[in-house]
Amino acid sequence: MLAELIIPAKDLAVVKAFDGNSDQLGHSLKTRVWDINHPPDLAILGLPEGRGSRASDQSAAPDEIRQHLYSLASFSSELHIVDLGNLKCGNGPKDTYAATKMVSEELSELGIRLLILGGSQELTVPLINGFKKQEANLLIVDDRIDNAGFENCPADELFINKLPVCTSVSLIAGQSYFIGEQNNDLLGEGTNGEILTLGEIRTDFRELEPLIRQSDLISFDFGVMKASEAPGQYRLSPNGLTGEEACQIAWYSGISTNPAWFCFFGYSPSKDLTTVGAMMAAQICWYFIYGASKRLDEEPVDEATNFEHYHVTVDGLEDPISFLVHPISQRWWMEVPSQDCTVFPVRIPCSKKDYRKACKNEISEKWWKYFNKI
Repeated sequence: MLAELIIPAKDLAVVKAFDGNSDQLGHSLKTRVWDINHPPDLAILGLPEGRGSRASDQSAAPDEIRQHLYSLASFSSELHIVDLGNLKCGNGPKDTYAATKMVSEELSELGIRLLILGGSQELTVPLINGFKKQEANLLIVDDRIDNAGFENCPADELFINKLPVCTSVSLIAGQSYFIGEQNNDLLGEGTNGEILTLGEIRTDFRELEPLIRQSDLISFDFGVMKASEAPGQYRLSPNGLTGEEACQIAWYSGISTNPAWFCFFGYSPSKDLTTVGAMMAAQICWYFIYGASKRLDEEPVDEATNFEHYHVTVDGLEDPISFLVHPISQRWWMEVPSQDCTVFPVRIPCSKKDYRKACKNEISEKWWKYFNKI
């Protein structure tokens, strides 16, 4: 199926033109090919579709980003990474969406990490539709909620309305003046997700890590960034994420214990005359790969004997809340009781802050959210 729907990287003009040295990422990517019998740890896929956006030139974004990504530093050969190439776009956007869904179905079953180079952000929908999960966790990195309802609205500005009903959707780095009360309710109640504004995440950036860790797909819109730091946006805002913050989010996505997909959308080459925006996009994507190269296989399983365990009694609960922390990475999980789990309770990512709240006889909102959901 993949062979029919994808133009291999070796056939792309940007890959053919690369002539870098052995220290550059492109050098190793040019020599590695896809083998379904030996899936890689991480794969790169371009989605050159922009007809669902006001900036249709986003179709050229994957190769513009790829050109700069190939020039960045390479990784240890222990990380098996393959560039699949670009999806073959259809006669119309709907044809591309159908092909994207089919590719997503095949790749999601392999349980590998995927770096998506978009393309416009409504491609998030067919990617999620291809997941073979009853309840997928989607994390959107954007300055606003794309559920506009005005006439002739482009697809990338209302895609949230078209996500599967079982999808849990959260948004980070939103800017309050772009998000109304109705939109807060849309994610908080309608999709069992949450909204963390730009100001909230800057209070303690580390609190993002547990939320990213539980995500199956991170949909990153280039428009979330401060316009002065990221040229190549068609929807400009003077405020937003800095380059360092965007790279940190990509890093957290890469080190996640969940084989997350990091999808980069919204780069418009025609608005990036100096190509600084393309380099920024490439560096963000590079940090996702870098994070994947450093991740530890540390998901708590069964008795989780290699974890430190803490049990905290909280007023109003029959049983203590149990916390687990990995002794090396210092990442935390907490347990939520469930009647469906006869042996081990549900374990959800959390932070030390949640543990400290329990020690003060407080139950974190995250625990209540999952308890009520279960």
